[in-house]
Amino acid sequence: MINYNKTQHFIESMVFDRVVPGVNYTFINKKQIFTSTTGFASIYPEVTQLSPFAEYDLASLTKVLATENVLLKLYDQGKLNFTEPLQQFIPEFKDPQIRLYHLLTHTSGIRGWIPHRDELNHDELLKALINLPVTDEFEHKMRYADTNFILLGLVIKNIYGKPVQEVATQEVLDQMPLVNTTFSPKKEDCVPTAIVDGTVLQGIPHDPKARQLGSDCGSAGLFSNMRDLVTFSQGYLGLKRDVLPFSQDTVSQLFDDKTPRGVKSRSWGWDLRFDPKQNYPIILHTGFTGTLIILDRLKQTGLILLTNRVHPTGHNTIFLAMREKIIRSFLTENSKA
Repeated sequence: MINYNKTQHFIESMVFDRVVPGVNYTFINKKQIFTSTTGFASIYPEVTQLSPFAEYDLASLTKVLATENVLLKLYDQGKLNFTEPLQQFIPEFKDPQIRLYHLLTHTSGIRGWIPHRDELNHDELLKALINLPVTDEFEHKMRYADTNFILLGLVIKNIYGKPVQEVATQEVLDQMPLVNTTFSPKKEDCVPTAIVDGTVLQGIPHDPKARQLGSDCGSAGLFSNMRDLVTFSQGYLGLKRDVLPFSQDTVSQLFDDKTPRGVKSRSWGWDLRFDPKQNYPIILHTGFTGTLIILDRLKQTGLILLTNRVHPTGHNTIFLAMREKIIRSFLTENSKA
């Protein structure tokens, strides 16, 4: 096993320093898996113990584990190549420049403020998102935005005639050896997140857009636990080559920089970091609720970190600094293998 002692110390110190109630984390090194659980599931309205099998609101990990995997399956089958214009699937979208790969790499330049967004209903919010303008950041800046993957969810709905979450369940999740990955979890199996209108969210997405859009939300809404996320990760790392519903050739594409020269590196869906010594790409994605996956396909290593850092309040900027410290520590220790 690679020595990840410093990274492990940073992770566990978040519990001791009360940055998060508790953590589930796993280090993967080829066939070796080290998993640990520390701390509490909740601290309000009562303290409850954290289970190794607890299900978490994955937040934006939904983008890469559900929505994108439907698209990768279509890519693998030769049905999409991601150069298709968004207008082909959403004719109401006004700008013909935007291609699917712009959405996948967050280089679409689609940006704008939606007045009273959280007060809009399902249809009003989708209409507002479809009518957002394309700015001069198009192809010149990588700006991460949920809008890109909500629109990709609508692309999937156009192709299949069903909401993206329903399609992702049938075409991806049900095709994999998963047990606890779902858009409709049992409340008692989930760690609580934030307090909204006096109620602690548990088994309900923290993201207000996911609550508004329901099964049409391609950017958030998925719940899972550590065991299933290890299965996903083993697929991306090539350790279990048949668990994902597309080929390993397609998986390998995720470890390439897909943005134009001079624009912040990004793959399809995934953020990219680079090995400190050999400078090859390593994929990474985070979720607002406190989730993180980092995967190094070359060394077949990875880190999965699950916290509910928005419990009981989302005003937790200390976590963001600690998360970056954990990422950098992992990359440093991982490079010594």
